[in-house]
Amino acid sequence: MKARFRLPTGVRGQATAAAAAVVAVALLVGGAVLVLVLQGALTQTLQDSVTSVVDEDASVLSVQGTAGLARSERNEGPDNVLVQVISHEDGTAHVVFSSKASRTQPVTDVQPVIGQTKVSGRSWFPLPMDLQDPLVVARAIDHAGITYVLAAQASQEAREQAVRTTAILLAVALPFLVALTAMITWWRVGRALGSVEAVRSHVERTSAARLQDRVPVPATHDEIAHLAVTMNSMLARLEASQRAQRRFISDASHELRSPLATIRASLEVISPGDPETSWEQLDPILRAETERMSQLVDNLLLLSQADDHALTVSRRDVDLDDLVDREARRLRRLTSLTVHVRTAPVRVEGDEHQLQRVLRNLLDNAARHAADAVVITLAQSAGRAVVLVEDDGTGIPPGDRERVFERFVRLDASRSRHAGGAGLGLAIARELAVANGGQLVVRESRSGGACFALSLPLPGPSD
Repeated sequence: MKARFRLPTGVRGQATAAAAAVVAVALLVGGAVLVLVLQGALTQTLQDSVTSVVDEDASVLSVQGTAGLARSERNEGPDNVLVQVISHEDGTAHVVFSSKASRTQPVTDVQPVIGQTKVSGRSWFPLPMDLQDPLVVARAIDHAGITYVLAAQASQEAREQAVRTTAILLAVALPFLVALTAMITWWRVGRALGSVEAVRSHVERTSAARLQDRVPVPATHDEIAHLAVTMNSMLARLEASQRAQRRFISDASHELRSPLATIRASLEVISPGDPETSWEQLDPILRAETERMSQLVDNLLLLSQADDHALTVSRRDVDLDDLVDREARRLRRLTSLTVHVRTAPVRVEGDEHQLQRVLRNLLDNAARHAADAVVITLAQSAGRAVVLVEDDGTGIPPGDRERVFERFVRLDASRSRHAGGAGLGLAIARELAVANGGQLVVRESRSGGACFALSLPLPGPSD
């Protein structure tokens, strides 16, 4: 069975193969260009040398004829250049003069016109094999009314040897250079991927119980270091999310334990043979605890939907001033606080039920903390509807103004759960405000208490 060629896998192998291929192609192309340029340069040098011989002999031949030329040429002339004077008077080429007596055959059959010079043995796109042919420069010369062809021939053997030697050296050096490039690339990429492997192995060992671990950050300040920093940032977010989730589960379990314990204790008190206890006596307690537990479960379900971005918002026109007035009247009926309302006609687009719940949670929270009065203000500002709910209580410290929107948070640890709720009202209010395109923040009120500011976008001109 024939072995199949497989491309290298992995970043290291692919980078090495790509670098080796690029270097090999570059060396092949560069070597070929170098050989051709070298050959062209050597051939041009030889041609210039032969042409200078032709120039000198042409001036002698045109004045003194072949006799004068014989006196100027000795043993093939300079640089072993063979010089011939060829006549074509009867239509046949005859050598009338040769710088080497043994060379009686014409070196060229070209017939240039008077003053024209022709070169043979050289192509426009030279190849190494072209150097095997001699270089001939021929020029037509007129002497005593007779036209002669003065031809000078030179061997290109030395140039051919130089080009061949250069090509062989390049061919021998190419695999060594490609191999050296592959080795250096393999080593360097391996060094770079070593940091990636350290990050990968560390993340692989990281489990839910070890989210506090961090991957090592190399001191290279490159993409690998940025990857390690990003991984550490992700682990930090996962750790914070896990802590929040565990705290959420713990708090939810704690909140559910209280009504369940009350229900269990009530059921244990009831005895079929005990006339002092009856369902009528325990019914208010069981109903209250069941309602409280049902409300807590509904709140947890709503927050879960908000976390999954699954809150459904039925958008329609809502008269926000009517909602504010309605919730203010409700607060007056349930408490003895003084409730001041300052509103202007404002209409927004949103879910009326959800916006009503936001206002109710804010007013209930203000009523729990107010000493004597709650102030509700509705106005328009910068293209948004703004609702301010202020109380004259002790206020919220600046460091806790974001924390109050976390789940199961009670800043007053001494308050009972019945008085302070489960600590989900403000968290739900912010989630519903955001779902309706609004914002909910807290700051200090004019009376020194807390001021919750709800802002909602107003409908556009085309709405």
